[in-house]
Amino acid sequence: MITPDEEQLAYEFIEHPVHVCGIYRTVLRADMIYDGHREKRTEKSALLLVLHGQAAFHFTNTDGTKYLYHMQPGKAFIGGKNMHLEIHVGDRNFEYVLVHYLPAMQKEEGLHSFHTDQVYELQMSLNDSESRVQGELMLALLNVASNPGYINQLEKQTLFYQLLISVLRGARSSRNTSSGAWIDSAQEFIQHQYAEPLTLEGVAAQFDMKPKYFSHMFQKYTGMGPMRYLMQYRLNRAQELLEIGSYTVKEVSAKVGYADPYYFSRVYKLHKGCAPSEVRKIMGHGKNPS
Repeated sequence: MITPDEEQLAYEFIEHPVHVCGIYRTVLRADMIYDGHREKRTEKSALLLVLHGQAAFHFTNTDGTKYLYHMQPGKAFIGGKNMHLEIHVGDRNFEYVLVHYLPAMQKEEGLHSFHTDQVYELQMSLNDSESRVQGELMLALLNVASNPGYINQLEKQTLFYQLLISVLRGARSSRNTSSGAWIDSAQEFIQHQYAEPLTLEGVAAQFDMKPKYFSHMFQKYTGMGPMRYLMQYRLNRAQELLEIGSYTVKEVSAKVGYADPYYFSRVYKLHKGCAPSEVRKIMGHGKNPS
């Protein structure tokens, strides 16, 4: 069984976009064994979400490694391309929604490890509102599944990614049920106070926690430490301001919490790949970048 990191999965889908091939709502009869892929390998990856019932999914990848997933409502899996598969249904009918997809760039280097020979199981924790939204997304996907035309294809792609985000967030909440609420509050605090001279100790104190524990839990939930989260949020806000073009680099630096514009420029270039003054030139804003 592969335990996924939701941030890493999100990164992989950003780096390797996919093309949605088909959307299905399927019911397998109680006590049935589906063996359509016992001999013939699966040709597509999938996002599968369980609606009702239980079933055991037996996967075997190309090197003979076997994976067993006990699927039930509240669970999902991602992947499964190029694998042998048997489904053993429990004592009730098994109903699920399946979205088949393939990498948009089939020959892209590095796709093998992510889109092939892997299955990622996710246990979701959703409140009533999140469950309702996820259900609406699945229904919308099913409704648009067979519609022709590029606009409808774009809608399918968009709905798929929205559903994927819901699944990843639900899985992250499930793994962090005790800390999710305050970490959401911590993220909101950083987003509102990012222009202030924040420190790890100061942010942790807002939640009556020791800095080391606060940092550990924040990273476990978000995939990055609180100070890195702060830096990336500041740089993203800085990019927006630079592209608007109404502010100099010095003014942008101050607006996003960097008192020293030279230090801000170094940090920005390190993480964004170009100097902030270059962003203003590319966007055609002014002759005086500083």
